[in-house]
Amino acid sequence: MSIQIPESATTDSEEAKEELLERFEEPRRETRQALAIGGDLDERRHTDADSIRRHFGIPAWDRSKFEYPQVVPNLIEKTHDPPAFEAEGGTDFFARGKPGSGKSTLANYLAARELDVNDAIVVWRGSSARSEWLPLAPWTRLCLPKGVDVEIRLEAKNPADPSILLDVEDLEQIVREVVRYTDPIDLNHRVLQHGAFHVVYPDPRMRGCQALYGESDRTVEPPTGRELFDPEDPADHWWFAWVLARVDHGPHHWTTWIADEIGDIAPQSVQKDRFGSYQKVTLLRDSWVDLRKMGVTVHAFGHAEEDVSDLIRRKLRWRIQMPGQANPTSPSKVVGFDSVPMNADVTSKFPVGKALCYTETKFDYLGWKDMPRATNHNLKIKVS
Repeated sequence: MSIQIPESATTDSEEAKEELLERFEEPRRETRQALAIGGDLDERRHTDADSIRRHFGIPAWDRSKFEYPQVVPNLIEKTHDPPAFEAEGGTDFFARGKPGSGKSTLANYLAARELDVNDAIVVWRGSSARSEWLPLAPWTRLCLPKGVDVEIRLEAKNPADPSILLDVEDLEQIVREVVRYTDPIDLNHRVLQHGAFHVVYPDPRMRGCQALYGESDRTVEPPTGRELFDPEDPADHWWFAWVLARVDHGPHHWTTWIADEIGDIAPQSVQKDRFGSYQKVTLLRDSWVDLRKMGVTVHAFGHAEEDVSDLIRRKLRWRIQMPGQANPTSPSKVVGFDSVPMNADVTSKFPVGKALCYTETKFDYLGWKDMPRATNHNLKIKVS
C-alpha cells in the first residue's frame, strides 16, 4: 500500500494575487528603469547600485573601515593591477552557516556591493526550491531558457496556506523584466548586462552544452555510452557548461556568480554516475584558475564545509564564518588551507549581521544591513 502525499493547496484568486503583487510596487518606483521612464534620471547618479543602496540604507563603500586590505577589501574590489600582497582578477569564497545565520542576506548585500564597486555582471543561480534573491526582485533581470514550460507559484511561509499561481506575465510585476536565452553563449553575450543583477534558471534541455564541451581544450572521460552533456542530465549540470562558456568565450567583464547552496551541484558525495557528475565537478575544478583570470568571482554558500566537494574547496581562497557557529581554529577543519589565523572561537556568539572573513594569514570582521523582501512568500519557479 502506497501513501499518497497531497500537494500544497493552490489558488488562482485574482484578488489574492493582486494583493501580493502590489507589495513589490513601492521599491520598483525607485529603480533606474522606473526613473528613466518617468523622465527624472541622472545617468551619473541613478545606477541600479545607487537605488539599491538608497532603498536599503547601505552606506557607501569604504575600504579604510577594514584593518587588513587583503581580506575584505581585496575580496570585494576587483582589479588586474592589485596593490602589493593582494590578489588580482576574480576572487572566491565559501560562506558557512546554519539556516537562519544570515547567509541569504549576506548574499544579497554582497551582490549589491559587486554592482556598486565593480559595475559587475551579477548572476544568481536560480533554483526551483529557493528564492532568497527576492529582496533584489525590483532590480532583477530574470533569465529563463527559451521555449520551455514554466510553473510559477508564490508559496506562503505557512504550508497550510494556499499557494498563489502566477503566469510569466505576472513576473513582470515582481522583477524588472523577464528575458529568454537559447544557450550559455547567447546568455553571456546577448542577455547579461554590466551593472545589473540577474537570476538565471538553467536550461533542462542542455542546448548548446555538448557543443561547447566538444570545442573546448578541457576534457574529461564521459560516462560510458553517452555524451558528457545530455538532456537527461539533472538541470543543475547546465552550470558546468555555463562556466565553460564563460572561460572559453568571454565576455571579458567582471562577473560574479552567486552559487547559493553550492553543495547541490558539487557535493562531497559526488560520484562517477551515468550523468558524469564527478567528471563535471572535475571540469569545474580544472576551469577555476582561468575563471579568476577571466574576471569571474564566485560567491559560494552552504551549511557546512563537508557538504561541498573537496575538489572545489581546495580552490576557494577566502572563507566566511557566519554567526552561531564556532570558527575553525585549526587548518584541519578547512580543506585547502595550510593554516588559519584564529586561535579562539569568536563567531559562535556573533549576532546575525556580523561574520568573520579570513584567509590563511589574516582575518577581519564583516557586517551588513538587513535587506527585507516585500513579502514572506517564496517564489517557486519550476522550468520543465
